[in-house]
Amino acid sequence: MNTTSRVRLISTTALALLGAGLPAQSVFAQSADEPLVLAPVVITATKRPQDDAKLPVATTILDQGNVPPASLDPIADVARQTPGTNFMDFGRFGESYMTMRGLSTLGTAMNSLDSVIGISVDGVPTTLSAIGAPFLDMERVEVLKGPQGTTFGRNAFAGAINVVSRSADGTRETILSSEVGSDGHAFIEGTTGGWLLENVLAGRGTLRFQNFDGDVSNPISGKEEGGAKLGAGKGSLRYTPDDTLTIDITGGFSKETRHNPAFLLLESPDFPQSGADVQPENRQQIANGSIKVAKEFDPFILTSTTSYQDVKLHNSGDFTDAFIFSRVTGLPIFFFNDPDAEKVNFDDRERIFNQEVRLNSHEDSAIQWVVGASYFRSDYKSYRIQDVGAYAPTMNGTFDNRIDSQTVAAFADATAPLGQGFSVSGGLRVAYDRQTLDALYVTNGFPGTLPRFEQDKNFSDTYVTGRLALSYEWNERAMSYVSVARGYSSGGFEKTTAYAAYGVPSEPFLPATSWTYEIGTKAEIADGLHVSGAIFYNDVKDGQLVGFDPITFLPFMTNQNFESYGVEANVGATLADGLDLTVGGALIKSRLVDVTLASQTAGALAGNEVPQVPAFSANVGLSYRFAADAVGLPGEFTVRGSYQYVGTRYPDIQNLTKMDAYHIVNAEIGWEKDNFRIYAFGRNLLDERPLSYAFNYSPLGPTGESGTAAYVGRGRVVGIGTSVRW
Repeated sequence: MNTTSRVRLISTTALALLGAGLPAQSVFAQSADEPLVLAPVVITATKRPQDDAKLPVATTILDQGNVPPASLDPIADVARQTPGTNFMDFGRFGESYMTMRGLSTLGTAMNSLDSVIGISVDGVPTTLSAIGAPFLDMERVEVLKGPQGTTFGRNAFAGAINVVSRSADGTRETILSSEVGSDGHAFIEGTTGGWLLENVLAGRGTLRFQNFDGDVSNPISGKEEGGAKLGAGKGSLRYTPDDTLTIDITGGFSKETRHNPAFLLLESPDFPQSGADVQPENRQQIANGSIKVAKEFDPFILTSTTSYQDVKLHNSGDFTDAFIFSRVTGLPIFFFNDPDAEKVNFDDRERIFNQEVRLNSHEDSAIQWVVGASYFRSDYKSYRIQDVGAYAPTMNGTFDNRIDSQTVAAFADATAPLGQGFSVSGGLRVAYDRQTLDALYVTNGFPGTLPRFEQDKNFSDTYVTGRLALSYEWNERAMSYVSVARGYSSGGFEKTTAYAAYGVPSEPFLPATSWTYEIGTKAEIADGLHVSGAIFYNDVKDGQLVGFDPITFLPFMTNQNFESYGVEANVGATLADGLDLTVGGALIKSRLVDVTLASQTAGALAGNEVPQVPAFSANVGLSYRFAADAVGLPGEFTVRGSYQYVGTRYPDIQNLTKMDAYHIVNAEIGWEKDNFRIYAFGRNLLDERPLSYAFNYSPLGPTGESGTAAYVGRGRVVGIGTSVRW
């Protein structure tokens, strides 16, 4: 698309969005009946409570109806229901990441902090080591789009996701939920809460156990792959000795074991089918705790949040899938069946400490503001034993690496009315990053590798991020805004020290920076009908890139400029009493620009699409609640259905393999009376395998042919569930 066409697209869309902000009477006729009043949605991710309808940021808000507690892939559910967002699942804990609005890590994540989206739970930041962790006792998920570095800190480059838990507020309730379904799906969860000391000390706790047997056959090992077992718990206390002081203490633990196949032959007639000669094992164990103290004073509210996380990861498996390597080499399948050869074994651990202190205005203040300071520290250790032979020469030996990261920052953000319906908001964050690498490589005897190689290096940077927005309220139910934001993604060291086997030291990759420009509108254009939309443009410098060349079997790392622009929209409507509809979608164009020699050598061309960015994604949800007396039963029936579409996209900067679009259809029908509910569900009813990553192997022998290695998600699961509340 040339510049003229782009301007025309942006101008036309802007007029359409601004039109949505006109008084409701000019778009839809008001009903003469009782109006449908939508409760305001309060966002807390901005470090102070704000009405979403007045916030000059594009958002998506999801609840348990969108992300059911029994989901084994909650972050993927969030991505597919957030227009313009994609989840890239490598199947191994600590390797997955997300993209948003055409912003991506351009390959695979270089370390646990190499994310374009800031992820937090109740405002406490976490890293890619904990991505995919279960959402326990979740109330809602807040997704904020565009750079959010002002309040979220490092690497909220494309946006931020904040999981909000139910608080221990004294509500007395006990909930017991369970599900059973196909492929060994089993889920049981219990939650209880209430006052331990009336109006002074409240408590709340959740326990969850879950199982899935797997749905990927392996004729070589005779075992099913893709299975999962999860045990998790969470507890919280809230101490409120008076009306001005609140102390929240939260702790949690989860342990999950999965058997996800590393990659599968996409051309297999029995796809998905694994050719690994050992069952892969992936484990994630997370222990966390936090203390939040909030004290109200007359001029402001003081909040201190202290948190600690300990994340342990284990990934082991076969590097040479027999079906893939038989196809590309022309050798028989049994040639690659050796349980003692071509294996990888990773044991990673990350300890994360975060301290934040902030002051913010009261909710009724004319000028809303927050100022604060934070300290973040990550101690990441990786111990990897790799024996993959000639298939990847640099991946042979023992790698004992440690990456320590620290960030010290100060931030401020405010919103002030200008009069005549206008408001201005903006913020700045000044931060200092320091990252050190302490690495040791020891050979396993593979020819050409050094016996031993040590590294001790560091990288630091001081930077400023921020945003500025001007908004206009057309009336009490509609607003439009324009904004500009500066994004920053920290530099540092890649965790694998990819060329240590050859004695080549790891050089730090550069920080990525961006400018994001946005025009948006949020409006309730008729009773019960809410719409929002935005157009955006991202200009990225030094995007962080790491990839794998399937021809030379060598990794490569560089920095590469790219840009993206697009339009997204959401509609939420109450069509009738008990009947609700949600629709969302995004169109995105992304491309590499100013292609460097290093990228060009690796096969990238100017104009190539940014990896893992769907050109089009969409979601539709419909729920209906109605009385059961029509069939002679008490209570109510509930029906819920959703459709999620992820369009075609490329996995690499070379744009060698175009991954097909996929569709996810979910449905649920239930009956409930008083505090009891029973339902039947079907998830991924079309049994489509979400394709997360794919790359093409060129023939490795005279009789071989090309083959595509693919990472895929879970298939169809059907079953029944119950929930009892008292």
